[in-house]
Amino acid sequence: MKVQPRDRRVQKFLDRHLSAPPYQWQDLTDPRARRGRRWRLRDLLSAAFFGLLSGCPTLREVEGQTDDAGPWMRHRVPRRVPDTTLWDLLPRLASPELRAKLHHQVRAAWRSKSLTPEGLPCGVVAIDGKGLGALEHDADGTAQRNYRSHDGTPYWLARSLRAVLTSAEARPCLDQVAIGARTNEMGSFAAFFGDLMATYGAGDLFEIITVDAGLTSRANADLIVAAQKAYVMAIKGTQPELLGEAERLLGRRRQPEAASEWEPYQGKRVQRRLFRTAELAGYHWPHLRQVWRVEQVVVDRDGREEREERYFVTNVPSGRLSATQILLLIRRHWAIENDCFWTLDTQWCEDQVPWCSSGQAVETLSWLRLMAYNLLQLARRTHLRQRESTGRREAPPAWRRVFTWVRQALQRDLLPDEPQPATC
Repeated sequence: MKVQPRDRRVQKFLDRHLSAPPYQWQDLTDPRARRGRRWRLRDLLSAAFFGLLSGCPTLREVEGQTDDAGPWMRHRVPRRVPDTTLWDLLPRLASPELRAKLHHQVRAAWRSKSLTPEGLPCGVVAIDGKGLGALEHDADGTAQRNYRSHDGTPYWLARSLRAVLTSAEARPCLDQVAIGARTNEMGSFAAFFGDLMATYGAGDLFEIITVDAGLTSRANADLIVAAQKAYVMAIKGTQPELLGEAERLLGRRRQPEAASEWEPYQGKRVQRRLFRTAELAGYHWPHLRQVWRVEQVVVDRDGREEREERYFVTNVPSGRLSATQILLLIRRHWAIENDCFWTLDTQWCEDQVPWCSSGQAVETLSWLRLMAYNLLQLARRTHLRQRESTGRREAPPAWRRVFTWVRQALQRDLLPDEPQPATC
């Protein structure tokens, strides 16, 4: 089979990154008894992580992949790994140690300049909640009890609060925390934001925090301001006075300060328009500086228009972001759903809880899955994209294609470098 330049790039990318400390699993605590161990912990976790990188839907397929491994993968996973062995191990891993691995991965990417802001003057983090799937048990007391609408039978929903760096092209997930059974996203925000600042706050990885209306409150805004960061918070009916004043000042304006280019979307065209005011500075919230109204206009093939308006409050100074950058920032906020959450649900079936769901497996698997997502996002959005003849970068490859490339790389030996032309 002819070696393609793409195959060489994929293998080089994997070889360089998977040799780094975040992916050296032997430093984790082995939960198994010393007596009777037949497998090294690093071999088992390497097999599981390779399965995530290649999009294996089940542990049985992970087992088959280790059986068909090429010399490059065989160096890391010496022999076939039974799916039952992984089923027994994964629920018993220590989540705090895996969380530290994710932090290490993100910091390494930041130091390599892979997470610099794209089109914005500073880093921006979006925070939002995410469901991890419906379970038939309470996940050791961490999942919330619910009832199915069609027959009233109970199920338990595992949830988490996540932070995604939406300013970076790769949209990596920085951190997550499980939402307890007796609380919600709002009740988990303060502790989660404190952890986020303790992990990344000392550097300049991000400056602005964006949240949906479900996390908007003065208490949360106070926390962000106290940490010397800026907030952009959506407001709806849960903040009636702020929303009422914002609608009064901005609701009737028809001439936008800025408008984005028309973009194609699902057979339609979309444009976003910005209206803003500083007249509400200090209203109810002493640090409030601006209110934004972003109008999204969608036009179908028949010329019919649909309009949707969203309002935001922020302490960002008026000169920090241009009008065009504000529209980009608001659009990027939805990347936490459209890039990170959508990808995890559609490509890794996160909301269906694949592989195994006993005990703490839902949480421990989520850490490994996030690390796989972050690594492949770096690959498909930066390292595997080339310049077209027009000078523009080609579109990121589809996820299924990336999974296929990774699987091919795991089944071959490390490809040699291309021969260089002789020089006189």
